[in-house]
Amino acid sequence: MASPNGAASIPAGTTTTLTHNTASGAFTGLRNELSGLLQVHPVPIAGQPPRKLLVAGDLNKPYLPGQPRIRLPTGAAAAAAIQTQEDLLAYLRKSHLTAELDGILPFMKYIFVQTPSHRHIMPLHHQKAHGREVVVNEHPGLHLLWYYERIFIKPIPAYFYTRAFWDFVEQADAQVHRAAVGFLRGYYYLIQYEIDYTEACDKKLIPKKPDGQHPSYEEFCDFIAPFKDVSDAHVCRRFHYGELRLSRLNKTAMLFRGNLAYFHIYPQWGSYLSHILAPIITIFVVISVVLNSMQVTLQAVAGPDGVDHRWDAFVTVASYFPVAVVCLIAAVISTAIFGILIMGAKDLVWAKTVRHRKKRGDPNAGEKSHGTIW
Repeated sequence: MASPNGAASIPAGTTTTLTHNTASGAFTGLRNELSGLLQVHPVPIAGQPPRKLLVAGDLNKPYLPGQPRIRLPTGAAAAAAIQTQEDLLAYLRKSHLTAELDGILPFMKYIFVQTPSHRHIMPLHHQKAHGREVVVNEHPGLHLLWYYERIFIKPIPAYFYTRAFWDFVEQADAQVHRAAVGFLRGYYYLIQYEIDYTEACDKKLIPKKPDGQHPSYEEFCDFIAPFKDVSDAHVCRRFHYGELRLSRLNKTAMLFRGNLAYFHIYPQWGSYLSHILAPIITIFVVISVVLNSMQVTLQAVAGPDGVDHRWDAFVTVASYFPVAVVCLIAAVISTAIFGILIMGAKDLVWAKTVRHRKKRGDPNAGEKSHGTIW
């Protein structure tokens, strides 16, 4: 039946169901569950609300889907399994939180960061149009960071397919929940066409279902749809942005955090210094051309009685500009030497700290020594 304005009306007594809350912009659950390998069991705690524990539903797979190193209890959950859950949460925080990147982002407006919009993500197939190679990387702090001819993308974890995981993590750790929601919202824009989906499967960005097959493109679209309308208020700060330029992140980390970089593409000293020196050499070449031009001009305008008074301003500049260049060169050389000394000191201190922590029995000693400065 049509309404007076021509729109179709809903018959009386008919109810409608929303799969997710678009009004508030909050994620309220999956529309389509692609895996049922996980379950949530409540464990009563005296004087507190029951605690939700994540449990493996398959006795033959007592681990987090896609990550056999993270063991999960099976069957009825017990209080003894709480320690297992702490290990699980530690893994989830390491795999999804981007605290260091969140702390740097407010400063990026000072170095002309790209549009701060979560929609600023090109479809996967269009990355090739910009000459970018997709580099699959599990570190959450590198997801959707691009550097010249490459872009880093983190794969979707297999445990995201289950409603039980989202139910568990929403109560267990709100920050991980916000990061995970923002992460999948980004994938909604990264995979916009079937060609994107096919390439994502080929690059193992999309996990398989428990039957060993990838979901169909239609199933994936139904799975990812609830994340489209999530607002920035319900995701972590990193996912208020889309793609980010790593070169500018490195400069921001150096200027505002005192680190040599956010992430070292070239962790060796020689490569790092040569990359920094390239623009400095270019500047000096331009300065050299300017100095030569000044010298030629002075010789051309000089007469038997000296330089005409109309050129007094130029003569003054030509007299002091070389002095300024000499001071600049001295400052650059001093800064380079100081920087090398700082890099060497940091390496020595880091090595000594790692040895000291190993002697104390710290199992995590040296964990962050592979190119990333957080």
